[in-house]
Amino acid sequence: MSSRSRHRKLVEYVQEHTVATVSDLVEELETSPATVRRDITELDRQGLIKKIRNGAEKILSPRESKSSGISKLYPNISDYSDFSESERIAKAAVHICQDKDNIFIGEGQTTFLMGKYLLNENIHVYTNYLPLITYLITEDFPHLVVLGGQYIKSQNLLVSAEKNMSYQGRYLFVSGDGLTDGGLTKSALLAFMEEKKMLAYADKVIALVDSDKIGVFGGMSLFGLDELDMVITGRGADPTILDLLKRHHVAVILV
Repeated sequence: MSSRSRHRKLVEYVQEHTVATVSDLVEELETSPATVRRDITELDRQGLIKKIRNGAEKILSPRESKSSGISKLYPNISDYSDFSESERIAKAAVHICQDKDNIFIGEGQTTFLMGKYLLNENIHVYTNYLPLITYLITEDFPHLVVLGGQYIKSQNLLVSAEKNMSYQGRYLFVSGDGLTDGGLTKSALLAFMEEKKMLAYADKVIALVDSDKIGVFGGMSLFGLDELDMVITGRGADPTILDLLKRHHVAVILV
């Protein structure tokens, strides 16, 4: 098999299976481990897949073959503690929105995944999270408002100096590094500050939190329980904290 054919099959396999080990690819391509490792290194260099320990993973890029440069903005699948759960949370978040809603979306790996579920929706998105902005623009999403300002490369944020009082939306979707009886916590200071600004424009706050972060303290208190309207998380979340949320009249969706 030629190297071009091998590369094509390798990329197709990774796209279909999300993550592939060297052993998987040796069997699929009927070649040696050394050849597979060389192919992975080359395709990683081209930005078509992501090289990981003992294998490769899919890049969360809308069009891998045409966006190798901007794909480096996107989270990697290996960054997620449970990618499937995070996708379910993101899908549920978009599902609760209504036609023609205005929504604000903050920084985070799970909020990024809302992008693909928004593509066919008539929902207006306000965000300063550059990976999500890039994804939606690349996919020709027509209902995007970029909350502009200074570009902070280290956190992939556009940071604005002042509030714009003309904005108004139904929901603010935020992620966090932990959720306890003290509320939603976040470790990224600039993202924390920007999402506090967005709160002034949104009617309700919805937290997208992985189940393994429920009951974990993750930094600064972003929103107290009295400021949260809904939490979307996985079914493995700590039931003690879920009961506490319900007692504070915070709606809970388990996916």
